[in-house]
Amino acid sequence: MTDKDKQIQMVKTQANMLRMHEQMHTAMDAKNPQERESLMQEHAKMMQESMYMMMGGDAKGGQMDGGMKGR
Repeated sequence: MTDKDKQIQMVKTQANMLRMHEQMHTAMDAKNPQERESLMQEHAKMMQESMYMMMGGDAKGGQMDGGMKGR
């Protein structure tokens, strides 16, 4: 993975973290229990996708290579 690839991945990770933070606040502010549950499920899915990406896979279910891609 080149330095540019690492920078791109870092920007994507930061954007995902910000979105997850916003999702959590929206869920906490939800008045309707069904809405809150739906928002929490969306948040959990995004967390899983983010963790998968950080471990070397892509968010769409591609192959995970443990971060060794390009070595």
